[in-house]
Amino acid sequence: MQEFWNDLCAGERYAVLYVCIAYAFVLSVFCVVSCFRMRRWPHTLGRLLEEGVSGYGGGGDGMYAARVKYEYSVDGVLHTGTNLSPFMVQATGTRMAKWQMTGIQRHQGNGVTVFYSPRRPHKAYLIVPSLRGIAGLSLLFASVIVVMWLAI
Repeated sequence: MQEFWNDLCAGERYAVLYVCIAYAFVLSVFCVVSCFRMRRWPHTLGRLLEEGVSGYGGGGDGMYAARVKYEYSVDGVLHTGTNLSPFMVQATGTRMAKWQMTGIQRHQGNGVTVFYSPRRPHKAYLIVPSLRGIAGLSLLFASVIVVMWLAI
């Protein structure tokens, strides 16, 4: 173990890659577990106050993301949220941001389904991860880990 730490401190490629692989693995497990937990969050009916696409950056190279603002009540306490999804999608055009907003479960008028954390009801999303999204995230992490493993 001491030899590994010495190699890591010296910047040896294999040691650095092992640490990166371990970090990516721990991060992937944490993210996937968090996504499955979010799928079990309770939900309530909320009211969509604002929705749109916001951009930043200059000229035609700007980045765009979906923007929402909503309010919802949990146990008689009114909360305001701005989180659309745990997966933040930013792109150079507005098409992706508009597509992401199609995942909102809408109801009559400006009603929307709001998924909130049972432990921290002020933390909420309008879209929770789908099984397809979790599988894609897992595949992405697995690909990164395999590529780093092959680089050793």
